[in-house]
Amino acid sequence: MKSAYVVSDLHMFCQRSQSHALLDTIHDVARNADLFVFNGDTFDFKWTVLDSVEETAEKAVEFLGELARRCPDCHFHVNLGNHDRAREFVERLDVLARSTPNLTWHPYYLRVGSTLFLHGDVAAWKLSHLGIDRYRSHRLHKRKQGRLKNRVYDAFFKTGAHVAVSRLANPHRWTARKVSAFLEDIGHGSEDGVEQVYFGHTHVAMSNYSYRGITYHNTGAAFKGMQCVMLKAKI
Repeated sequence: MKSAYVVSDLHMFCQRSQSHALLDTIHDVARNADLFVFNGDTFDFKWTVLDSVEETAEKAVEFLGELARRCPDCHFHVNLGNHDRAREFVERLDVLARSTPNLTWHPYYLRVGSTLFLHGDVAAWKLSHLGIDRYRSHRLHKRKQGRLKNRVYDAFFKTGAHVAVSRLANPHRWTARKVSAFLEDIGHGSEDGVEQVYFGHTHVAMSNYSYRGITYHNTGAAFKGMQCVMLKAKI
């Protein structure tokens, strides 16, 4: 395999996202890659600026379908996150994947050799595989948030508080410990041959952080004041 790349937490369609600045780079990288992983919360159905979750799901699938067509030599993998696990999207994504040879989606994680990709919302709590399934099942039916809540979040983001809160709430060792516990629960820990883990969700960029025999990486998030880095994955 020549090259593999990963990015998470683009939160496309959220008005606070700056993902548009990365789209050309994603296309350019994918044209020359063998594998590209969208590692969860690629889209944001809760905070979408479009009129409905249904319309957002259609646009999300259009984006993925067009990308796969433009980069036929790259295999795209879509891991679901807590913000893009919407029923309307999952149904359309499944249809797209069946008709698109170079696109596959995964509800929880993807493992390639000794490398594992997952969104990382398991880092919010100490969740088992059963726990994350229950947690996400309550979020399957996404509801678009209204103008008032968006204005509140806009004001919060303008202060830059979202950056400080994410960093304080997600120190590297704490998040690595939570993810490590989940990996052991699903049988993909260091003793099972996993060496590299790429995750998202915390919005805190991390690279080459070692914990209990595994090296952890996080590509950050596409919000103002935060790092969002597309990483070349070690496979």
